[in-house]
Amino acid sequence: MIAQLISIITIITTVIGLFCKQKYKVMFFMTLSNITMLVTYLLLGRYLGCLLVGGATLRTFIYYAYAKYNKKPELIFVVIFEIYFVLISLLLRNDNKDLFMLVNLCLLTYTTWQNNMTIFRIGYILSCILLITYDISVQAYVTSISEIIMLVFTITTLIKHLRINKITDFVNHFYNTIAPIYQIDIKKNDDRQYVFSSYIDDYYNNFCYLKSPGDVASNLTEIKKEFTYLKRKPAVLFQSIEDNNILEIEEFSKNHELLFHNCWMKYRTNYQSKVKKCQFEEQISCRPASEDDALDLLNIFKLAFLDSPIDETYKYSQAYYEKYQEILKNRNLKDLHIQPYIAYYKGQAIAELFIYTSQINAYICQISTLKEYRRKGVASGLISYAIQDQIKCGSENFYVVINKNTILENFFMKNNFEEICDSFCYDLNSIS
Repeated sequence: MIAQLISIITIITTVIGLFCKQKYKVMFFMTLSNITMLVTYLLLGRYLGCLLVGGATLRTFIYYAYAKYNKKPELIFVVIFEIYFVLISLLLRNDNKDLFMLVNLCLLTYTTWQNNMTIFRIGYILSCILLITYDISVQAYVTSISEIIMLVFTITTLIKHLRINKITDFVNHFYNTIAPIYQIDIKKNDDRQYVFSSYIDDYYNNFCYLKSPGDVASNLTEIKKEFTYLKRKPAVLFQSIEDNNILEIEEFSKNHELLFHNCWMKYRTNYQSKVKKCQFEEQISCRPASEDDALDLLNIFKLAFLDSPIDETYKYSQAYYEKYQEILKNRNLKDLHIQPYIAYYKGQAIAELFIYTSQINAYICQISTLKEYRRKGVASGLISYAIQDQIKCGSENFYVVINKNTILENFFMKNNFEEICDSFCYDLNSIS
C-alpha cells in the first residue's frame, strides 16, 4: 500500500517536471521522481530495479546541477552511465524482458542530456511506451495504468510545447513580447489592431496593424481618428508571410509613402556558420549582463546604437535614451523576461545585445558594437554566445527584426539566420 502511494508521488513529480520550461526545474522534479521510485523498489524488494534507478537518480541529479548553472554535462557522463546500465542489466537480468528497462534507461540518459526540450519530451514519451510494454509483459497491470496516465500527460506537454513553438502572426507576437520595456499598449478593434508606445513616438512602435491593404479604405476614418486622439502620426503596417499578400502590398506601394520595410529572420540551429572567427577571439569574454553592468550597457547603447547607428533608418531622440537609462537603472530586467549580454575586450565593454523571451521563443534586439571594433567578428561571437546560453535556459527559436535591404540583412544571413516574412509600414497622411 505504501509503495503504491509513493508511486503516485512519482507520477505527480514527473508530470510537474514535464510542464516546466527551464531544464534545471525539469531535472529537479525528475530527481525527486527518481528518488520516490527508488523508495518504491526498495519497499517491493526489487533490488535490480534499485541499482538501476539509483544510477538514474545520480545521473538526473548531475544533469540538474549542470542545468542550474546553464551548462551542459560533459559527454563522459553519458558514456559512464550508459556503460553502468548495460553492465548491471546484463549481469543481473532475469530474462529478456528486463531489456526493456535497459533500453529505457539508456534512452533517457541521452535525451535528458540534450538542451532541446522537444527531444527531451519525446524521450519521455518513448520511455512511457517502453515501460507500458514491460509492465504488461510482467503482468504489472496497475503500474501500466499509471504509465499510461503519465504518457497522456507527456504527450499533452509536447503538444502544448509545439503549439507555443508555432508562430504565424510575428508582428503581434513580437510587440506583445517587447511591450513591458517599451510600454506598448496593444488594442484590438474588429479587424484592426493598434500598437502604441507611451514614450516612443516613432513609426516603429506606433501604427495600425491590418492583415491586408484591402482593409485600409473601410477603416481609414477610424484609424486617423485614433491617431489624432493620441497625437501620433498615422501609419499602417502589413505583414507578408511567404508572399501571401505581396501583390496587394506592391499595388498599395504605388500610391503611398513607404516608411519602412522590415525583414523578419529566424535562426537555423543546425546550419554551418559562414562567419569568420573574431580576430582577437581569445581576448574577448562574453557573459550575461547584470544590474552591475548598467553603466557599460548605457555607454555602448549611446555610442554604438544612438550616436552611430549601423542602419540610419533607426533614429532615436534624447528622450528615448533617458527612458532607456531609467529602465536599466530602476527595473529588474529578468522580471520583464529580458536578458542583456555584453562583450569585453581587455576589460572594456565593446558590444552588447538584448534578448526578449516569450516561452520558448526569443527575439534578439539592439545589437551594438563600438565603431572601432566593427567588422572584426565581435557581434557574431556575442550572438553565438547569447543563443547558446539561452538554449540552456529553455529557448528554442530565435528571431531578429531588421530593416530590409541593409548591411544587417547580409550580416544575419551569414550568422545562420533566414528570412521568414516581411512587414511594410506606410504613411497615412497622404490618404484622403
